Amino acid sequence: MAKDTPSMAKNKIKRSLGAICDPHPSKAEEKELWEYFDSQCAYCGVSIERDSRTGHLDHLVPISEGGTNSIFNHVLSCAKCNGDEKREEEWESFLKSKSVSLDVYEQRKNRISQWLQRAPKGVNEPDIVAVRASIINKALADFDGAVARMRELRDRCT
Repeated sequence: MAKDTPSMAKNKIKRSLGAICDPHPSKAEEKELWEYFDSQCAYCGVSIERDSRTGHLDHLVPISEGGTNSIFNHVLSCAKCNGDEKREEEWESFLKSKSVSLDVYEQRKNRISQWLQRAPKGVNEPDIVAVRASIINKALADFDGAVARMRELRDRCT
């Protein structure tokens, strides 16, 4: 097993702090999502067998772009759409490319939009996301300072 490095510890700090107010979906929330989307891919509509492990919880707005881990920032996606096709594409343009007609696109978009609207107030609000990021960034800066001081101490001892 690899030893923890400062960069690994920093990543753990970031994930741990983030999970305090932005936890990953619970099993009950995942079940709610599967039921809401009728065990079908939100993008292409293919049926997904829950036990097959081919269903994915896809972030609509990626964490790297300010999205959250809230269940309401996820949709049910088949492995092909989430893993092979969508990649970094914005969900609405990807949905449009997967829809066989404008009517199908509008139906699927409305369903996803209604899901997004079920999020509790504040979960995906930019102000909340920004404050959370600010707290985490300060903690990481403090950690970087502590690492630098420990390295200075180490150098004095050797």
